[in-house]
Amino acid sequence: MERVLGFATRFLEEVRGDIERARMEGSDTPPRLRCIHERAGHATPEFRTLNIPVPSGLGGLSPDVLSGIISRYAEQKRPDCLLLALEAETDDGMVLIAESRCKYGTRMFWMQPYTVTDRHVAWGEPVSGGWRDPGAEEMILDAGFAGRLAAATR
Repeated sequence: MERVLGFATRFLEEVRGDIERARMEGSDTPPRLRCIHERAGHATPEFRTLNIPVPSGLGGLSPDVLSGIISRYAEQKRPDCLLLALEAETDDGMVLIAESRCKYGTRMFWMQPYTVTDRHVAWGEPVSGGWRDPGAEEMILDAGFAGRLAAATR
């Protein structure tokens, strides 16, 4: 769990920096997925970060569509860990949502509100203090590991 938390924290820092740069330029950032593959005998894992394209005019993908895209990708590439970051608009304003999921069952969730004033991002305090276990709540990344976890428990 500590290793996944380290991966997730570094990823979140990168995403926040990308959001800040995008707002300075007046642009948006697409949902981002980081895949981590740990190879036996290698000192460092392989990281691959993908932008998930959002068709113009859609404004965002539903969690079900996003989950399906990620699930199909995870079935082909079989990562050890997946990290997801996306922005959402709520009744209270903008929020950065991040999820972290590994093949061993570690699941973490993060939400952080932010405001944009004159192309400057002001980050609010993370909801519930930061990374937390989502409990019984379903996460977008859960579908990416559903088949493997079922097979592991047989």
